[in-house]
Amino acid sequence: MVRSALYVVALVVAVLVLAPTQASLTYTEEDLASDDSMWALYERWAAHHEVVREHGEKVRRFPIFKNNARWIHNNYGKKGKSAINIFGDMTYEELVIALPTGLRESNQDGQYSSTLPGDNFLSVIMHSKFSMN
Repeated sequence: MVRSALYVVALVVAVLVLAPTQASLTYTEEDLASDDSMWALYERWAAHHEVVREHGEKVRRFPIFKNNARWIHNNYGKKGKSAINIFGDMTYEELVIALPTGLRESNQDGQYSSTLPGDNFLSVIMHSKFSMN
């Protein structure tokens, strides 16, 4: 029950963080068909959200973006369309650090771990259903 409450709090915080951002970028199954089409989607996503990255950083983040875009489409795609917001190429761990949820706790080594449930929390947050625009 506590984990469910934390999850709801995290979703509310994510909505508040997303409120000032641009609307999510929509995409279709065709965008997921190949690495070339996924790279084109990644470039459109970056331009849409005005995300500027050096080529090496794009190459490093591309597999994260692909995984997130596919997960969103497989779990939330309606009528063949999906949407991804500005958090599209972030990992779960990066999102937990980026969002001011206060839901992190440190372990004995001083490293932070999230108290949020589920490995796919990032993808749930990124889905357009939670974006305000």
